[in-house]
Amino acid sequence: MRKLLVAGAIAAGLTVSARAQEADTPAPRPTSEPSPQPTPPPGHVPQAAPTAEQQSDRAKLEADIARELGAAPPGPVTPGARESAPAPQAPAPGPAAPTGGNPFARILLLPDISAVGSGALSWNDYDIATRSPREGPWSDPRRVTALFQELELGVQAVIDPYARGDVFLAFSDEGASIEEAYLTALTLPAGVVVRAGKLFSPFGRINTQHPHTWELVDRPLAWQRLLSVEALGGPGLDVAWLAPLPWFAELHLAYQTVEPAALSFAADAVAPGAARTGVARLVNFVDFTERLSVGGGVSGALLENGEGWRDVAGADVYLKYRPGPSKTYLALQSEWIWRRSRASAEPRSDWGVYTQAVYHVSRRWGFGGRWERAPGVFDGAFGGAEQRWSGLASFAPSEFQRLRLQGGWSRLPAGGDGLEALLAVEFSMGAHGAHPF
Repeated sequence: MRKLLVAGAIAAGLTVSARAQEADTPAPRPTSEPSPQPTPPPGHVPQAAPTAEQQSDRAKLEADIARELGAAPPGPVTPGARESAPAPQAPAPGPAAPTGGNPFARILLLPDISAVGSGALSWNDYDIATRSPREGPWSDPRRVTALFQELELGVQAVIDPYARGDVFLAFSDEGASIEEAYLTALTLPAGVVVRAGKLFSPFGRINTQHPHTWELVDRPLAWQRLLSVEALGGPGLDVAWLAPLPWFAELHLAYQTVEPAALSFAADAVAPGAARTGVARLVNFVDFTERLSVGGGVSGALLENGEGWRDVAGADVYLKYRPGPSKTYLALQSEWIWRRSRASAEPRSDWGVYTQAVYHVSRRWGFGGRWERAPGVFDGAFGGAEQRWSGLASFAPSEFQRLRLQGGWSRLPAGGDGLEALLAVEFSMGAHGAHPF
C-alpha cells in the first residue's frame, strides 16, 4: 500500500514537472526568421532527456495507478518517441468496483457502509398479542402508536481476490443483534460458491431476503409459525453450485445451528432453542421472453434440538412481467410450507401458504395484495387455521425512500375478525449491496 502511494506521488510529480517545462517554453514567433535561443539564467543546469528505462518505469507506474482507480491503463510509451499532448477523448470504461462503491475507497481499503432505517404508525381493533401473536410493527388495540422497527447497518467489501465479506447488524428497541456476518469464497472451481459464518438459511424465497426488500411490510404468518419467528438462520456453512445450463439453476446444501419457531401443537414437548439443521434447496429462473421471467424452487430441512425432530418442506414460485421498457411491472409470488413433528408418539403435521401480487404502475407508485393461511391460536395454544387478507399502496419519492400503507383483515380460528392498518416509512443511505433476487 505504501509503495503504491509513493509511486502515485512520483508519477504526479513527473507530470507536474513536464507541464511546468511546457509552460516556461516561449511560444514561437509568427515570422520566418529563426527564433533566438533564450539565455539560460546563471546557475542553470540543463536537464538530460529521460532515458528509455525511465520512460518504461513511468509507464508502468501510470498503469498501476490507473488499474487501482478502476480506469483503463494508458497505452505503451515508445522509448525515444516525442511526447505530444493527446487529443481530448472520452475516458475508456474501466472495470466496475467489486463492491459498487467509490473507487478511491479501494485504495484506502475502506468497505462500503450503509444504513437502512424503518418505522411505522400502527393501529388495530383487536388484541393481536393474544389472538394472533406475531413479530412485526403491531401495537395495543384501538390506539395509533408510533413504532421504530429496525436500523440495519451494512458493512461490505471484497477482502482480497479470493474472498468477500458481508456484515449486517440490526438495531431495534430490543437491542442490537447480528443478522448476518459471513465470508464468501469467490474463486472456487466448477461453479461452486461457499459462504461461511452467520447467515440466513437457503430455505424458500423470502427467508433469505432482508425486510427492506419485501414488497409488503410484514413477514407472512406461515413463516413465523412454522419456520421461525424471524428469519431462519444461524452459524454454519452454505455450499452453492451453479449448474452449467442455459438457464439459472442453483443447488444449495447448508449445515447450521438455528433457532426455529415453536411447534404448533400443544401436545408436543419440543421447545424453541438451538437446533442442528440441514437444509437443501434447488432454485431455477428462466427468461421466457425479454418481458417475462419465471422462477421456482423446492426446499427441505431437517431440524433437531435434542428433544425431537422436525421435518420441513417448502415450494415457491415467482413471476415477473414487464409490459414495456418502462419501470412498470407485475410481480406474483407464492410459497407453501409443510412441517411435521416426530417428538411425540404420533407424528403431527401442519401447513401454511401465502400468495401475493404487486403491480408497480410507475417508478414511484405500486399497489398489491396478499392472502395467507397459517396455523391459528385457540385458547392460548396453536390450533385451527387463521386466514388474512392484506392490501398495499406504496410510494417511493426516490430509490432511497419508501412509504407504504397496508391494511389487513384477519379471520381467526376461535371466531371473530380483526382489522389492522400500518403506515410504514423506510429510508436508506450509503452503498448498499444487492441481496439475493
